[in-house]
Amino acid sequence: MPAEEPVAPTARSRAALRVAAWVWLALLIAGSLQPARPGVLNALHRPIHYAAFAGAALLLLSLSGTRRRENLGAAAVFFLGFSLEFLQHLIYGNCLEWRDIADDGLAVLAAVALYRLAGARKRTPHPPR
Repeated sequence: MPAEEPVAPTARSRAALRVAAWVWLALLIAGSLQPARPGVLNALHRPIHYAAFAGAALLLLSLSGTRRRENLGAAAVFFLGFSLEFLQHLIYGNCLEWRDIADDGLAVLAAVALYRLAGARKRTPHPPR
């Protein structure tokens, strides 16, 4: 019986992943900028931040082709979180929520760590000599 070989992602699965990332990010932005939140969400505020931003980071990490793009994607998700918090501050006049920004950053770092610990391999720009 032949040894199993890793299967490369198909164009169809990458397209589905790309659509999922767009939808996830759109929902993240729309949900973050809503003026009113139900009481149920107040109790789950921090876990929602972790799930939303770690999920966004994992989607972008899985779509990236190189380590450099992984790093750029992770940084983009963090800066998206900072930008959303800053926009909430500007739009609604509430204090800048530094704890939420820190939670977003920790979620992105955790996603990167889990992604790399899972053994995701990326091609290098130049083959080693």
